Amino acid sequence: MIDREIARRAWRIAWPLMVAESLDSILWIIDTFFVSLLGDTAVAAVGVGGYLGWLFFVGSTMMYMGALVLASQAIGAGRGGDAGRIIGESVTSNTVLAVPIGLIGYYAAEPMLILLNARGEVLAEAVDYFRVRALGLPVVYAYLVYDAAYRAAGLTRPVLVATGGGVIVNTILDPLLILGIGPFPAMGVAGASLASVIATMVNLAILHVNTTVLGFRVKPVKPSAWALKAARVGLPSMVERLAFVTGNVAYIGSVAGCGDKPLAAHTIGVRIESLAFLPMFSIATAAGSMVGQEVGGGRVLEARRVGWEIGKASLLFGGLTGAVLVLGSGFMPLLFTEDPEVARLSRIYLVIAGLTEPALGLEMTIAQTIRGAGNTIVPTIVNLASLYTLRVIPAYILPGYMPPGLCVLGAWSAMALDVVGRGVALSVIYRRYFTRLARRLV
Repeated sequence: MIDREIARRAWRIAWPLMVAESLDSILWIIDTFFVSLLGDTAVAAVGVGGYLGWLFFVGSTMMYMGALVLASQAIGAGRGGDAGRIIGESVTSNTVLAVPIGLIGYYAAEPMLILLNARGEVLAEAVDYFRVRALGLPVVYAYLVYDAAYRAAGLTRPVLVATGGGVIVNTILDPLLILGIGPFPAMGVAGASLASVIATMVNLAILHVNTTVLGFRVKPVKPSAWALKAARVGLPSMVERLAFVTGNVAYIGSVAGCGDKPLAAHTIGVRIESLAFLPMFSIATAAGSMVGQEVGGGRVLEARRVGWEIGKASLLFGGLTGAVLVLGSGFMPLLFTEDPEVARLSRIYLVIAGLTEPALGLEMTIAQTIRGAGNTIVPTIVNLASLYTLRVIPAYILPGYMPPGLCVLGAWSAMALDVVGRGVALSVIYRRYFTRLARRLV
């Protein structure tokens, strides 16, 4: 049983984010569709370039998570002025931080992609794709902190509006820039990347002009004490994300080692699965915001109850979306590939992902509630221990024991083991130790 009042409160925060995340997922699928018109090599290049992109988005996590946690607790404590200052200092800090990170990514793209087993045409196209993303990092970093402000306040409809605007722009630009329609040059995979950067600019502009609804003033300002505190709070999450993305880069290397077709199937499978797991981030965000506000107001026991109730709701939602993935695995890959082998492997991925989706939903929510309660260290330790011991290491061992033609099944089995392990471990820790982990930070 799930507490209906808590579920309704979470739903009011989560549903606009769920729609927004679903739009993002649909956008991923639209990107994949237009890129797939260039062939399986282009799809594989976007897949491996996207994984490297995750590595360079890591730097944004420190200020994003610090701002989200501190602002939500400040709002719960009735200190809107402090919340505005936290966000303003974090926007400036994150934008400045993105400049050197983006330049490093631009110039180091090729050797880093070679480490991911990208070769030949896949390597050349992945470099083109990633370099555009690297130059757009300052826009992405600024947008993420604005996004954190709305999530901390539990006012998520403007995020939906911004995402919708970005999706429209990206969808229009994709065929123009990828294929070269009318006066636009045919940029191939780089066109898909440029369309995404321009769409993020639209997202940022929409969020900036709507900040009056937050109830406190948001303006980029010179970083000072609040920026330092946000950095300290968010640092464990950044370390977690860095190690997590590095681990996933190593993991995708094991997938790529099985061949271009398994890599293309993995890319297609992840894009389709995003229809399920990205909306679950919305539920986790609602949980973190609500728990953070309760802890900021000094109501730790109520925070514990709220987080657990939303965790149960996330478990249920994961079960429903997982069933959709399993039932749709027979036909959804055919939208993105005509290669029967790629389609067959994509079906296997979707079945495995669907069966583990409930654990993924629970793990996301519980981890975010602990962060919202002011403790960003424990989720970091649990997630990284599980990632490396249950996913990365087995992903390089298990493929050798798979039957011919199913090398990649070993890596995907390790992925499933990791997801379930994290869900169980975080749930046990939450139930036993939440009141000891919660901390008021404002």
